[in-house]
Amino acid sequence: MFSKKTTAICYLLGLAAFPSLTLAQSHQDSIKTKVIEEVTLVNIGYGRKEFKKTSGSVAKTNLDNIADRSVASVADVLQGKTAGVMVTGEGGDPTSIPKVTIRGLGGVNGEEPLYVIDGVLFEKAPFINPNDIESMNVVKDATAAVYGARASGGVIFITTKRGRKGQLNINFDVKQGFQQAWRKKKSLNAAEFQDIMAQAYQNAGLAVPRAFDPATNPDGRITKTDWIEEIFRTGSIQDYNVDLSSGGEKTNAFMSFNYRKQEGTLLNTGLDRYNFRLNTDHQLKPWLKLGQNLSYTSLAGNGANTNDGYTGAILAAMYYTPSVTVRDKNGNYSGLPLDFAGDYGDTVNPVAELERINFRRPVHTLLINPYLEIKINPYLKFRSNLSLNQSFINSKDVKVQRPEIGKPDFRNGVGYRTNYLKTLLSEQILTYDRSFGKHNISLTGLYSFQKDSGEGFGASIENFPQETPSFMYLQNGTGTKITESFLEKRALTSAMVRLNYDYHSRYILSLIGRKDGTSLLPKQNRFENYYAISGAWNIAQENFMTGSHFSTLKLRYSHGLTGNLGGLQNNVNAIYPLFTRFENIIFGENPTQNMAYYASILGNPNLKWGKSQQNTLGIDIGISRDRFTMTVDYFHKKSLDQIMAKPLPSTSGYTEIYENVGTFLDTGFEVGVNFRNRTSNRFRYNLNANFATLKNEILSMGESTEMQMNANMRRSLYPVRNVVGQSMYSYYGYKTGGIFQSDAEVKAHIDSNGNLLQPNAKPGDLKFLKANSSTGALNPKDDYVNLGNPFPKLTYAFTINLEYDNWDLSAFFQGVHGNKIFNALKFVTMNPVGAGQNYNLDRDILNAWSPNNTATNIPRVVARDPNGNYSNVSDFYVEDGSFLRLRNFSIGYNVQSPALTSAGIKKLRIYASGTNLLTFTKYTGFDPEVGMDFLGIDQGRYPIAKNIILGVNISL
Repeated sequence: MFSKKTTAICYLLGLAAFPSLTLAQSHQDSIKTKVIEEVTLVNIGYGRKEFKKTSGSVAKTNLDNIADRSVASVADVLQGKTAGVMVTGEGGDPTSIPKVTIRGLGGVNGEEPLYVIDGVLFEKAPFINPNDIESMNVVKDATAAVYGARASGGVIFITTKRGRKGQLNINFDVKQGFQQAWRKKKSLNAAEFQDIMAQAYQNAGLAVPRAFDPATNPDGRITKTDWIEEIFRTGSIQDYNVDLSSGGEKTNAFMSFNYRKQEGTLLNTGLDRYNFRLNTDHQLKPWLKLGQNLSYTSLAGNGANTNDGYTGAILAAMYYTPSVTVRDKNGNYSGLPLDFAGDYGDTVNPVAELERINFRRPVHTLLINPYLEIKINPYLKFRSNLSLNQSFINSKDVKVQRPEIGKPDFRNGVGYRTNYLKTLLSEQILTYDRSFGKHNISLTGLYSFQKDSGEGFGASIENFPQETPSFMYLQNGTGTKITESFLEKRALTSAMVRLNYDYHSRYILSLIGRKDGTSLLPKQNRFENYYAISGAWNIAQENFMTGSHFSTLKLRYSHGLTGNLGGLQNNVNAIYPLFTRFENIIFGENPTQNMAYYASILGNPNLKWGKSQQNTLGIDIGISRDRFTMTVDYFHKKSLDQIMAKPLPSTSGYTEIYENVGTFLDTGFEVGVNFRNRTSNRFRYNLNANFATLKNEILSMGESTEMQMNANMRRSLYPVRNVVGQSMYSYYGYKTGGIFQSDAEVKAHIDSNGNLLQPNAKPGDLKFLKANSSTGALNPKDDYVNLGNPFPKLTYAFTINLEYDNWDLSAFFQGVHGNKIFNALKFVTMNPVGAGQNYNLDRDILNAWSPNNTATNIPRVVARDPNGNYSNVSDFYVEDGSFLRLRNFSIGYNVQSPALTSAGIKKLRIYASGTNLLTFTKYTGFDPEVGMDFLGIDQGRYPIAKNIILGVNISL
């Protein structure tokens, strides 16, 4: 048995060696030891700082249970973990990348955060191995100005794992599981389809097409295929990870390899990813240290077309006739019945569309990041960082004919494209860090230079007489060969200085100044200055707080200016116009098709940086040695001079010009709460929650007060507008007053002149309302009103972690409230003869209004839509997009056995987890997470998957 003295010495030595760990002392242990508080370091850019000494809005991301989950990206790790950080899933397509925003979009271009991984800057989320992440924190306020022109969207810092002094450690982690679509909507069966379409034509006083007359098409009543079930599948997930770490007196190393294979829930979709990492550090001399971070990623996959209002896979499966088989008796894909093809509309076999996907776009990324660190004296340190980030993309797109009756396309072709992208970043950093009694000063200076270049070549050709894989190469096509190439270059140079000061961790001040210049802008506007000032008062450090339960009570304020070039395409020159190729222009004495070019975008020599001015007031609270912590922030973020494309009249000869005309405002509150406790040596628990509110407003758009966005459904519904004084991307349309129940109600719905507002309406049709201040006939200009927007008013998440002996359990919930979704699926799946086509319909149409079913919000079944129930934009399409999801549920067991120890196994953990197992929502579409790629318009977006994973972790 150890003596109590020996135990105490070991206890203190353990704290010294592992300052980030908190060790609980047993009630039976009467040793009196000095309490050593947990020291949490966070990355603030070009250095790290103790969390309690920060004066900005810095949030540390909780990485608990990440190893148990099936996370594919950095965005998956961030989701729901930090108040004010919004992760918007762009559907369940394995190749899609979720969109991350911090404290709102910041402008119509949706400024994404800057990612800083081991000091290397990424403007887009990189595909790193989540298992490599050691720590992550987010800077949300103006103190992100340390990165100046690229920081208006906030900064996400990621530190990867490194080797530590000690013996070799080897970790194996294996995950396998499966995933399915969390919800599948259903269409009418064949008999219901015939009956509903016949009823729709009869209600319109029109002849019933032969396809929907049982007498002429009895086979049309026989259900042969459930197309939704045919296009969805159970996809497998495999994830294998191994890492090695070790360290000696002078050298530390960490190496990892990861392979992830994920089959999508839609046919012929999926993703393969390989990751390799090697991080090394060498202490050559007491004053000289050098090292490097090397990583390689290979990514390849097939995505699905689900955003097309005509041939999107899910939409096509909803409206394809169920009386047709997937394949005919010869094994070929089936089309519509020849005798009735014209009656069923321009539909495509959805299984054929998916299985014909043959687009491979492997992306290979190599990052080399060496560094050199010189300790000039005990207070002065110089560091030189160099990073070379190279991406190679070789894609091949093979398109084969679609000969099936319905919507045939007899074109075929093949296209190749090769891109090489390179970013070279050099940073020279000088840091002076010194204490004078209770005064602590840190001064950081930086000079950096970044050069980005990209070069690519592409070639394509159509018209192949045969479609065998060995034949479809460029030289065998008989159509016109098209070649293209590009070369892009840009440079960014920067200088930065930062002063951090604190007095006894009680009074904290930070000053930041940065200057950035880019080659993308004209010389007179090329450079811009950015700044931030922040301060904090840690009241808990005051003498009058001695003996209180507060371990932290800190008031914070920050103000500053950051920037961005969001909205400016890399291939757009600020001075010279952009020319666009036009392939089919006809001219000459003997008119023939020729290739020509026209100036599409007018250059703007007055273009300048977009900016973001932000103020944040916050408070950090910690009670009982931070057993309970809470952070509350209020932010006011104004985005100025945002770059927007302004349409030009055709008489100008150009289509648009980029100008600094946008001003937007984002405001909100953020709250994060955490409570951890240990009731005994056997039972521990941790509870944490966060929520954030957001209000967005367009303050100005230059000369325009209103801008119609191009997002639409089949070029018929254009619901999205930007209007000064309203939120970005608001839906505008008619507000409805329910459904007409009688002819008397139709006749009573009149304008100020006594005229019928809806002369074609009948009982069962939607009642469109006049705007309060509008007179005269119904019209979109006067009577369209704001129907909501796709941005949640509230985002929230909460996690429960429980540990009992060797068992652990975790449940993570995440949700949004107050956002709207424009359910454009209804335009074709609820609308008989919608867009002039006789498509199959959503089963919800069985609840349509009829004299015997008046308690419904679905209008009557009628062909050609005489009242405009579906052809008018209205709140009939706008639905509540709020949801609550059980993002993850996991349970694990740490196996402990003398036999394992004898075998050299330090740890054996077995676990199971499920993702998106439960969803609570009122949204009637496939999935409420439709993303922002199409501004919240749902045309049948690839739904999020639910999955179950089994895993084993072994440490040697």
